[in-house]
Amino acid sequence: MKITYNTVKNTKQLDKPNEDIIFCDLEKNIYILLDGVSRDNENGKYPNPSPALDTTQILVTEIYNNILLYDFKENNLSDIILNSIQKANDKVHLYNEDKNLPFDAGAVGIIAIIYNNYFYYAYIGDCFGRILYHNKIFVFTECQTKLVSQHKQEYTTYEIREVICNNIYHPCGYGVLNGDKRAINFVKTGKINLSNVEQIILTSDGMEDFISKCPINFLKSLDASKLLEAAVLNQNEKQDDRSIIKIEGVNFNK
Repeated sequence: MKITYNTVKNTKQLDKPNEDIIFCDLEKNIYILLDGVSRDNENGKYPNPSPALDTTQILVTEIYNNILLYDFKENNLSDIILNSIQKANDKVHLYNEDKNLPFDAGAVGIIAIIYNNYFYYAYIGDCFGRILYHNKIFVFTECQTKLVSQHKQEYTTYEIREVICNNIYHPCGYGVLNGDKRAINFVKTGKINLSNVEQIILTSDGMEDFISKCPINFLKSLDASKLLEAAVLNQNEKQDDRSIIKIEGVNFNK
């Protein structure tokens, strides 16, 4: 297999850090891509240190360390990922309790394991995952913020953050790992047989406007850094953080 990955800071605001995090364990085939939920400016400045970045760092550490506690041969890998996310989300709850922020810090993302020619994954929020076959692209994630984005003019910022977020019963509900136990209702898991798969692409939402318009042969031809470079060149100013993991290989067996 060939694994490439890269991330680039947003162009929205100079003092806003890159709140995306990529983590790849190439030996154990564990892949984590997280996107911290942006904060509000405080007195005209972006909060430093960023609670969103703190949250992504807590999540990536806790999710990875919890996954390592399990024997892959004796457990359901989808359950391993889900349990690890749940424990990590509990750590975020403790962080938010301690900080007493205007609204809880959180993140969204995709966590995946490749094992025995299967791709096991879990996601929450608005990151994207693509499987590239010989002549087609399969997007295995759904953007959970699509409806709330379409109807955001109908709700206050408070309602979006405190009433709709992690509310599975709201028609515009979406998930964020912000320490709320209800977030687990929005974690979607699955597995994909890799027998006929050529490539896998995981991205944060900052890449989606570009990636969604790319033909399959173009996506196949470039590694993660080149795709990110192309996205930067083709997109307008004031873009979000952009991150990508690309996994290539005819034989995914481990």
